Amino acid sequence: MACACWLIACAQAQAADTPAFNTRFLKLDGQAADLKAVLSAGNDILPGSYRVDILLNHQLADRRDILFRQQPDGKVRPCLDAALLRKLGVKLPASRAGDEACVDLPRRLKHAQVRYDSTRLQLELSVPQAHLLRRADGYVDPALWDAGVNAAYANYQFSSQYSRGQHGRASRQWYLGLQNGLNLGDWRLRNDATLSWNTGRATEMRSNRTVLQRDLTALRSQLALGEQYTDAVLFDSVRIRGAQLSQDEAMLPDSERGYRPVVRGQAQSQATVEVRQNGYVLHRADVPPGPFEFTDIAPSGSNGELEITVTEADGSRRVSHQAFSSLPLMQARGRWKYHAALGQYQGGEAARPALAAGALVYGLSDDGTVAAGFQLSPRFQAVKLGLGANTPLGALSLDLSQSLSHAQGGRSQGQSLRLLYHKALPSTQTQFTLAAYRYSTAGYRSFNDHAADLAQRANQHRARARVDLSAQQPLGREGRRGSLYLSLSRQNDWGRPGASHSFNLAYSHRWKQFHYHLSLSRSRDSHGQGASQIMLGFSLPLDSGRHAPQLSAQLGRNALHTSLSGQLGEADSYTVSVGRDSQSDASLSASGVHQGDAAQLSAAYSTARNHQSASLGASGAVVVHAGGVNLSRAVGDTFALLQVDGAAGLSGNGYSVRADAQPYRANSLSLDSRRLGAALELEDGVKQVVPRRGAVVKAVFKARSGRRVQFSLRRRDGGAVPFGASVEDAAGQPLGIADPQGRTLLLLTQPQGLLAVKWSDGGCSARYKLPPAKPGRHYLRLELPCL
Repeated sequence: MACACWLIACAQAQAADTPAFNTRFLKLDGQAADLKAVLSAGNDILPGSYRVDILLNHQLADRRDILFRQQPDGKVRPCLDAALLRKLGVKLPASRAGDEACVDLPRRLKHAQVRYDSTRLQLELSVPQAHLLRRADGYVDPALWDAGVNAAYANYQFSSQYSRGQHGRASRQWYLGLQNGLNLGDWRLRNDATLSWNTGRATEMRSNRTVLQRDLTALRSQLALGEQYTDAVLFDSVRIRGAQLSQDEAMLPDSERGYRPVVRGQAQSQATVEVRQNGYVLHRADVPPGPFEFTDIAPSGSNGELEITVTEADGSRRVSHQAFSSLPLMQARGRWKYHAALGQYQGGEAARPALAAGALVYGLSDDGTVAAGFQLSPRFQAVKLGLGANTPLGALSLDLSQSLSHAQGGRSQGQSLRLLYHKALPSTQTQFTLAAYRYSTAGYRSFNDHAADLAQRANQHRARARVDLSAQQPLGREGRRGSLYLSLSRQNDWGRPGASHSFNLAYSHRWKQFHYHLSLSRSRDSHGQGASQIMLGFSLPLDSGRHAPQLSAQLGRNALHTSLSGQLGEADSYTVSVGRDSQSDASLSASGVHQGDAAQLSAAYSTARNHQSASLGASGAVVVHAGGVNLSRAVGDTFALLQVDGAAGLSGNGYSVRADAQPYRANSLSLDSRRLGAALELEDGVKQVVPRRGAVVKAVFKARSGRRVQFSLRRRDGGAVPFGASVEDAAGQPLGIADPQGRTLLLLTQPQGLLAVKWSDGGCSARYKLPPAKPGRHYLRLELPCL
């Protein structure tokens, strides 16, 4: 009986709390508007059409106008037609034709849910996996691909170095690398250039690439016009000035993102490392003594030997070469990959022949791929046929080239055979990342060889046979006993009796916090000249804290270097090193790096008995857009602008830069609320964007700015207002609720005003007037009477 009375009382209370609205003041064509059903049903949206983001199982699936209709029960719900749901991948059971125009999804599919978030303009669909079509992971509807806003940017990498040698001879040099970009509509202009200067030499400026690009969505391809490198689907990359059409696999679901080389090496002192390809500097960095590793190098084209130059503090130089080539040729069944180029040769030779090139790769079966390609020039022709296969022994590709060249009054004809191999052994976790063999006859000419012949310069480095191998092997279960890395290459040239080779073997292991490594390298050119290097090193943190300094040592042949490195806060790091070289000369070096939001700054100094050197460096980006100019760390080819609407934001103009974004995929962007300040409140903390390649997309975050105030609300009797009391402004906008002590933290946009405080059986009003703001004070604490 008591339970029944309680239920009746609750029902009466609920009926009493049902809001009532007077709609007689609204008129529509002379008739009174009847909105009682809409307003009384608790809707937060009126019937009509609204542009919304459609999220399917928390993933952005579409963006379009959706019609919201009022249902018989008074609720306003979205009207989703069956064609749209099927496009999103929802499997709907058969139904009557009339039900297809406006599908009641929760009724048609068990456990399905539809929810609309009016604050974010998001329509959230929750559909069980059993009712979804199987799609490739990462698929995003091309209708969502965003070309971004008009913008220009420049990535810069600057370094300046001063050195003094044994006899007091001083030299200075500086280097500036630029990656420039301009986006207008669907078109993107890109340019890579360098400026360098050395003592006694004139300033040298080189442009490696100037290209105008755009997406061709229907073809899932990129169109590029200008100075660029041909895509090395089958043939070696060639620098041309012309047009190129190539498939962009990033537009496809589950696409392979391509292979980037990992450059490893050892520095005996504070050194400068340069990575070149075809004579152009791809990467330059100052490194402390010990091993180094670069994983973010983007070569020009898909193959071509990399030249790694290590310049030590005393001026000595070591040059090594690393093969770089794409992985074995494979495509999924029924999938095409193509490339076509037409232009004029712009390589390192004086000759400028025209060139037409193309390649086509087709997935013939689940385990087999066929390929064909050509290169045509007025005095040069080459064709290539290839076959790739997945076998129990690994992935293999074999291709055969035939070339015919007319140059210097002669005729050269020959063949080249190439074998690529890739294998991963799960049982032993062995990774053969690249293994290649190539043999060329004496008459075979690549297009670069042909250009050298036209320039009447014999290419003395034309390869006869070459073998490259790179492998990595974890030791023990999950690599608990360390990891072994091996790379080797050997090449024979036509016209030279000897062979050049390089060999690198490294072992590393971590035991608790103690990490040690051993490396052995040897290189020799075709003249028999070479060098060997062996190094043992270790590193150990001196504390358990997050920014604990780290002690490391490198022991080489007759040389020893000890370093202390660490961090000073989140943005600054340092390294101090002392050592002794093979000549028993002691050396001291120090370096520091500042990772700022607007740029990265670095400085280094090294001194010994016979030499001194100092260097300064800076890198970052300048981004120009309709909202102003922003400085940031170096940006990628695709990046985002984050705008805070309604406040000055992060950098004065309301914009900040997200340095990179993944093209053709949904990217979740957010702002670091800790850096927004207490006077700013975001209405939506996360935005999703799907940029096209090279796009500068903009995400707008709505925000309110004001002053943070914590009021202690007191009633006439001096007691606190009830826990849970709502606080509203004069316009009825909710601002906050009271805690058990009657306190509430509000963001106020006006320096004075009236607050309405309401609770279930009463309420009061509180008038406030804020004192002048004081710098460095994040919020106020005030006691406020509520009458």
